Amino acid sequence: MGEEICDFCLGLPDGACEFPFAAMYLLRNKYQTQISRLVPDAYALSGVEKRLEKITGQSVFFQFLSRRLPEQQELEGLFSQFPVWKSLPASVHKQIGENLSSRGFQTLEDRDNFDYLYLRSDLAELHGKKFHKKKNLVNAFLASYRAEAKPLAPALVKDALSVLDCWQDWHSGKEKTDYGECKEALEHMELLGLDGVLVYVDDKPTGFSLGEKIAGGTMYCTHFEKGIEGVKGIYQFVNQEAAKQLPETVVYINREQDVGDEGLRQAKMTYRPSGFVEKYLAWRQK
Repeated sequence: MGEEICDFCLGLPDGACEFPFAAMYLLRNKYQTQISRLVPDAYALSGVEKRLEKITGQSVFFQFLSRRLPEQQELEGLFSQFPVWKSLPASVHKQIGENLSSRGFQTLEDRDNFDYLYLRSDLAELHGKKFHKKKNLVNAFLASYRAEAKPLAPALVKDALSVLDCWQDWHSGKEKTDYGECKEALEHMELLGLDGVLVYVDDKPTGFSLGEKIAGGTMYCTHFEKGIEGVKGIYQFVNQEAAKQLPETVVYINREQDVGDEGLRQAKMTYRPSGFVEKYLAWRQK
């Protein structure tokens, strides 16, 4: 059953970062998520997110997972149990948004939840003026350190975990982190179908990224990216090496949302996204 869901999610066309099975599994505790099969070609994911309450007045949500449009009967059944449709794909909203509005539903563009898309070739090459600062950081990093990038395979998980622990020590007490989810992802990366890159600086593990192919293999979603603080340029180098090691069949890299964090939004914009995975919310008006 697990492999069947993984294969099903890999083929979902919109490339939203929440829909790969690994992402759903790793965030199961954060959102109290459950997944159920509606019919052979559609699943429903449900959960709870406090952020939604400020927007819709409701915190319980569902997501309809299929390669087709939902039928009206399916939506009626889902809305009767879960008041908010979260991460409604823009392609689906375009086709059924007016229908939802005519039936008393409110729809709203969820900008904080847009995924940032980058051309793999842009991140791998860093060519041109728009990437000048990033390229300079990578060059300065290479001039300062002896670095080597390796594919992050299960045999290297222990080294990646040492980076994660150092990263967590730096952030401990400052903010809530995704340490637990990242640790679980590393420990079960083979089972979850994840891969990535691990960077060594002077023979010491110093940074890594971890993610998976989605949208039929044409897109790669970076779920985690960690580096040891104080090593200037490590994140830029990890980012570039991760893009270099992906096959040319991967056109876009999805680096997930900014969740409304202005600092994170600015950081993601500095890499010049080529577009976004746009998403909407839908809920019944009272």
